[in-house]
Amino acid sequence: MQPNQARTIRSAHLSARALILSLLFLLLLLGLLGGAAQAEDEPPLPTSLDTVTLPPEAFSLTPGQDLRVEGLDAAKTTRLDPALARLAEALEQQTGAADLSALAALAQAVGVRLEGEQAHVQLVVDAAQREQVSQAVAALGGEITGARLDGTLLQGWAPLSALRTLAQRPGIHYVKRPPQPTLLEFDTSLRASGAYTTEALDDSSVITWHLAGFRGQGVRIGIIDGGFQGYLGLLGSELPAKVTVKNFVDGETDDEVDGTTKHGAACAEIVHDIAPDAQLYLAKIGTDVDLQEAMIWMRDVAKVDVISTSLGWYNLTPGDGTGFFADVVAQARAAGIFWATAAGNDRENHWSGPFSDPDGDKVLNFTPSVEVNFFGPGDGSTAYLIPGGQIVSVYLRWDDWATTDQDYDLYLVRWNGSQGIWETVAASEAVQNGGAGQSPVEAILALTAGPPAPYGIVVARYAGSQPNNFDLFTPKFYRLDRILTSRSLANLADAPDAMTVAALDVNAPYPQESYSSEGPTNGAGGSATGGFIKPDIAAYANVSTASYGTASKFNGTSAATPHVAGAAALVLSAYPSYTPAQVQAFLEGRAVDLGPAGMDSLTGYGRLDLGAPRANLANSSMAVTSTSVAAGEVVTYTIQMSNQGGVSTTAWLTNELPSELLVTAQPLAIGGARPLTPTSVLTWTGPISPTSSVTILYTATLTTSNPSEPLRVINLAQVRDGEGRTFHLSAPLNPLELFLPLVSRD
Repeated sequence: MQPNQARTIRSAHLSARALILSLLFLLLLLGLLGGAAQAEDEPPLPTSLDTVTLPPEAFSLTPGQDLRVEGLDAAKTTRLDPALARLAEALEQQTGAADLSALAALAQAVGVRLEGEQAHVQLVVDAAQREQVSQAVAALGGEITGARLDGTLLQGWAPLSALRTLAQRPGIHYVKRPPQPTLLEFDTSLRASGAYTTEALDDSSVITWHLAGFRGQGVRIGIIDGGFQGYLGLLGSELPAKVTVKNFVDGETDDEVDGTTKHGAACAEIVHDIAPDAQLYLAKIGTDVDLQEAMIWMRDVAKVDVISTSLGWYNLTPGDGTGFFADVVAQARAAGIFWATAAGNDRENHWSGPFSDPDGDKVLNFTPSVEVNFFGPGDGSTAYLIPGGQIVSVYLRWDDWATTDQDYDLYLVRWNGSQGIWETVAASEAVQNGGAGQSPVEAILALTAGPPAPYGIVVARYAGSQPNNFDLFTPKFYRLDRILTSRSLANLADAPDAMTVAALDVNAPYPQESYSSEGPTNGAGGSATGGFIKPDIAAYANVSTASYGTASKFNGTSAATPHVAGAAALVLSAYPSYTPAQVQAFLEGRAVDLGPAGMDSLTGYGRLDLGAPRANLANSSMAVTSTSVAAGEVVTYTIQMSNQGGVSTTAWLTNELPSELLVTAQPLAIGGARPLTPTSVLTWTGPISPTSSVTILYTATLTTSNPSEPLRVINLAQVRDGEGRTFHLSAPLNPLELFLPLVSRD
């Protein structure tokens, strides 16, 4: 069998023009033209589907068929993304306004942002030629709008007519579509929904922390998302009266932060519920480069303490905790920023395994007898009858990131029961021949069409001989028949310096959500073994927000993540000097363990629960009976310390008196404290119950008539929390220097 015969599996004979027009009609019908489709704006998936039992011949492909559909996909191009190549070819063939409309529909169908005939692109470049490439793009009528910090990737706009020219230019290794983030809320129409009525504030002990005075005060929280539609109407109620916003999406203004999707607004609502006194910073993004720019703004301009992302990407890194996202998060952590991110919702939409081909037809076998991984409930033979008009995305990656010379192709197929064959609906046939800028990935964005039918996934080898390990994702769609729940984390979730969050139902006993992505990470380079444990913690889904309402609830690891970000802000309110590592250790140490003892790849350290807050000790007053005393005159001092927290604490109070003051009588301690020793250094230690106070009285005699400056009493105080950890009181009580207004009198 020759390499190009890997696709010899014939299906439907649809012309390119017929396909484009059918996509245009469906997209217009669904109102999807004019902007990138976002998760909650997509047509809802049916809550239940009819099924069909597939015959045995549907488990494998018929020898001699051809997976390619005439005109559907451009020929393999070495340095140009196949989707962009299709658009460039369609532009060359256009004849009028109708074709221009079809061009827009095709761009939408393959996931390319199009403004007129300008395509949103990313260029993988030689960093040494970054400036020359930018100038070349401008000369062709395009614009560079952003770049990775290492200079190896540029983002911007380029005319469709110039794509082939750019792909051949020296210094440009590859021209591709910018990867769009996936919003990690879960569509409840994918499963039977229950009655969710409770919220997470009490479950995570947040209310207790609020009563103890820890509400996120002094903490800045950044929320990075694909949009914050409706946030303006929530200011002063579900959100703070004032928030700071910034838009990093190319071609948009800051006013458009209030747009595209309500997902980010719902995340911000949860953060505000948890940390109502924190300052919020909202950043809208559309690509991975935008994420980097948002992080830099939050680090250098907004100077946030916490970042929350309920986003995920696919096919950008090997999933082993290395690469672009890990680097971005590491930069934030090094600047003292705690980062919480969503694990993903792909536990039942992921398959992983090696390339297996027992019959030698260069088609991957998901099991020894199954070459088509269809969508179904998982019994091995029953397939869902999926109706037309459903958006489906498919991502494939394999462990060949170092050389990228193992070439595989990806196909979405539809079962034609009357003919007994699988028909190709969409294909991804990028080149992997070791060229610069290539990645071991394929991706499909497609729209189902026609009457309900089974759909499935096929992977074929074009060239190569290695037993590569594959990860297949079909996010936000129906369950695959063949799945592997482990290693189903989205990109960004595997970043070592992020606290990755799994999802639990908010109702006790807090079962794990079946969709919540599972670790561990992949091993080095995307291999199947050698990864590390993720997620780190689990938090709450199925909660009410104004953005999503109280009936449908806000679901997914998207909803769980802002709970952790808000909890981190409460910890920083109580322990303002904590580093990100200390905040994470605190949350992990307080989490309620679930499942096997210790950290596991389902829920990390367990369910988010802040536990009892530390004592909030306050020096509420320190007064002197007189502001004007003579030498030899006695003055009385009063010190009161109150515990405004939720647990008992042991406090140490030390008052160092100046030499001009001599304690002449035994001090008194009111509130259960033991007596003080009458020396020039007064010390006291004792317990203070929650919402209680201790008052300390002592008298001293002024020994000089003319003190050289106002007399100073240095008050050093420490508390020990319920876990035995000792810390100084926060400013202005660490230490509190009280300048007593003593004036000598002759």
